[in-house]
Amino acid sequence: MSSRLWRGCVVFFVACALSSMSQAAASGPHQAVEQVTQQMMAVVKGGDQALKANPEQYYEKVGKVLDSVVSFEFIAKNVMGATWDQATVAQRSEFTQVFRAGMVKTLAKGMGNYQDLNIRVLPPKGEINGQKRVDVQQEVTGADKTHQISYSMALDKNNDWKLVNVVLNGVNLGKSFRDQFTQALKQNNNNIDAVTKGWNEAAK
Repeated sequence: MSSRLWRGCVVFFVACALSSMSQAAASGPHQAVEQVTQQMMAVVKGGDQALKANPEQYYEKVGKVLDSVVSFEFIAKNVMGATWDQATVAQRSEFTQVFRAGMVKTLAKGMGNYQDLNIRVLPPKGEINGQKRVDVQQEVTGADKTHQISYSMALDKNNDWKLVNVVLNGVNLGKSFRDQFTQALKQNNNNIDAVTKGWNEAAK
């Protein structure tokens, strides 16, 4: 994966974690975003020092937060596209684990640069009651610039709001990852294992 996309994903996953949808669906997606912001901010604070002291422990803490927010298997399935159906169960699991590990480490390493964030969830436009999929708009302002983020959220079978895609500053990250996977697959003669290995190496 390109370093530019990985840097963009740092912002994405910081904001994604801040937008955990693990709260009851009754509170609504916008209210849930507000309620759990402090959870990730507590992890972000002092992240650079934690990385130096005990990086693996820090990765674990970050991973726990993300696991409550992100359906990594859902995202990995969409990134792989039609290849998901062609892959074995073991290949699906391996890619999902590699994808998750890369995202966790990328977020953890980038947290030190995003400790002072001004986060604003914009109010919904129109009626959203009764909808099973809602886009939540958010502005995340750091020292460098203000990032415009649009979360696509959907109710899962447990009636919890789950993140299904993100558009960061106009860039559809789900599509970007999928295009990247497709290109890597072509370059590796449709060898799924080789793509997974390359994805893992690029994330280190």
